[in-house]
Amino acid sequence: MGGSTLKRNRFARLTRPRLTAAVITALALTAAVGCSSSSSSGSSGTGTAVGQKAATVTIAFGLPLGNSSNPFAWIGKYLGFFAQNHVDPVLLGGVQEPDALLIAGKIDLSINGDETTLLDAAAGKPVQTHSVYNVQNRSQYEGVVVPGSKITQLTQLKGTKIGIPALDGTTEHYVTRVLQSGGLQNADVKFVATGIGAPMGQALKSGEVDAVFATRGQLGTLQSANYALRFLPRPPFANQFITGNITARKNISAAQLQAIKGYLRAYTESIVFAKANPRAAMLINWHMYPQSVPKNVPFDTALNSALQVFEAYLSYIGPSNGQYGFMPPSEMQSYADYLGVTGKVTVTDWYTNSLVAYANNFDHQAIINMAKNYKAPTP
Repeated sequence: MGGSTLKRNRFARLTRPRLTAAVITALALTAAVGCSSSSSSGSSGTGTAVGQKAATVTIAFGLPLGNSSNPFAWIGKYLGFFAQNHVDPVLLGGVQEPDALLIAGKIDLSINGDETTLLDAAAGKPVQTHSVYNVQNRSQYEGVVVPGSKITQLTQLKGTKIGIPALDGTTEHYVTRVLQSGGLQNADVKFVATGIGAPMGQALKSGEVDAVFATRGQLGTLQSANYALRFLPRPPFANQFITGNITARKNISAAQLQAIKGYLRAYTESIVFAKANPRAAMLINWHMYPQSVPKNVPFDTALNSALQVFEAYLSYIGPSNGQYGFMPPSEMQSYADYLGVTGKVTVTDWYTNSLVAYANNFDHQAIINMAKNYKAPTP
């Protein structure tokens, strides 16, 4: 695909106040407490083997825990998958910039793109992290407008205000490439940092921005809040690479590695369960995080809306080379092409498929059968 190296373009911009680091930390800690206190009664799995202590692994997520896009990241607690794999995850929600925490050893895993890693490597900085599992096996970035917008094609973005979660982030780089695919450049638009969730939805609804670009999971929070959206066409290059990998530090102990492997297997089991019975997965999600159940709408309406979001997100997830989490070398190389760092980095230095076989080493059909016959709890 080619493309020039990412440039930090700063003209034609507006910005909104950002959450302080203290607020983000507070959100993360609150989410972690909420998860640790979630009930696991009614779990279909067996407990941790006698005499074997569950290993702790800390994972950071950008969205709040309990959201409607990726319940499979934590329902393994309720289903018994965590216990079966001898792992006791600490889950942190609302962490927007996990890279520094990961490098510092404050967390063990983060789920984000590999842009920071690759750009640092291209700049000659040491690469301390690598991807160990792919979540979405196609790019999950999407652009949306309100249903009545006159914008139907990417070339019509000229002269518009585009909302993105944050300036100078992975989404801005994606939009830069989108603009280029339509013969435009950053100077033709104004970027507005809206944040995610309600602030982003309100900015689009009020006309503060003309279009919004974000990940499918981030847009799912808008759909769950009943913001009316119309998706813009995807440029062809967006289907040539994968995004949304689980990232770990390279230099970890054998015990940390085993804990990560245990979580990845439980994570994969939960994906298989959720794809077989998304309704049960969502009800478990809401049982674990009842604060996530929408208020002031009939329960069935809220559930159907949440399932639309969840099933749309699940459509981005599937096995590659017969395995969930597998990162095809050609698509990983395409991501380097997309970032414009081909020839400046050794692609195999920033990802490994060495944990994928372990993560998939379980009876998939047994999980599917379990899911189809599962009686989900009431939130």
